[in-house]
Amino acid sequence: MRITQKSIFSNFLRDINKNRSEMADIESELSSGLRVRKPSKDPVAFQSNRIIQENIRKNEQFQSNIESGLRQGRIAQQAMNGIVDNLVKIKEVMVKGANSSYGDNERENMADQISGIRKDIINTLNQNYGNRYLFAGTNSGSQPFQISGSSVTNNSNNKAPNIIAGDGIKIDISITGKDIADVNGQDLFTIIGDMEQALRDNNTQNINNLIPGTDDIIEHVSNLSSKLGDNINRMDFMDQQYESVKVTQKANSSELVDTNFAEAYSKLQKNQVSYESAMAVHSKMFENTLLNYL
Repeated sequence: MRITQKSIFSNFLRDINKNRSEMADIESELSSGLRVRKPSKDPVAFQSNRIIQENIRKNEQFQSNIESGLRQGRIAQQAMNGIVDNLVKIKEVMVKGANSSYGDNERENMADQISGIRKDIINTLNQNYGNRYLFAGTNSGSQPFQISGSSVTNNSNNKAPNIIAGDGIKIDISITGKDIADVNGQDLFTIIGDMEQALRDNNTQNINNLIPGTDDIIEHVSNLSSKLGDNINRMDFMDQQYESVKVTQKANSSELVDTNFAEAYSKLQKNQVSYESAMAVHSKMFENTLLNYL
């Protein structure tokens, strides 16, 4: 087969264009840091990466929900622990008031002390996070507890606020005011009010009868605080799991579509050598004219 100068030149141009196209792809990989930026480059890797990225975005939303829930849950648990401390103080006052060595004035002061503790508990239960009341249940736009004289109005409901922590997973991030106030079918603030009144009446018999009730309300609120603590631990564990999974997913994504810089540099150097060699050979070959043989 006759090899003409034209066919040699055509082959040369084809090879040079192929080389330059490969160099452009490699330079794009190096500058963008991505090996696969469009489906045509590697359809399987591109689609697999899209699935991974969607899972990462979904899990990051769950993480965001959990982190918000943890902030609110920890504030609520701290408030619950403070309430338990106040209930312990009430028990101490009641035990002290049952001592027959105290008289009317001392017990009146003790009653005032319990009244002040009750107000502190209500103020704690009216604590908010942003524009939401932590212990109002899902009725979080309204203040849950209001004092009117000796009575306390409970405006909360029995549906605790929750966050979506995963597919089909909801976790309560607080305790409702209804649950806190309901102590074995009795109202927490009515029990405390009865203790206050027994001290004002200077009735040591009633004071002694009411002391076991202090253990009931302490146990009741402590159990609710522990329940909330379990939910906080669960959220914390799930947050760590999501973080661990995200690291793995990002590594898988990187392996699918990111540039392998060492390999890309090696290819670039190889292509540059090929390009320079081709140009040198081309220059040498086309120096051969008829004049060179005269």
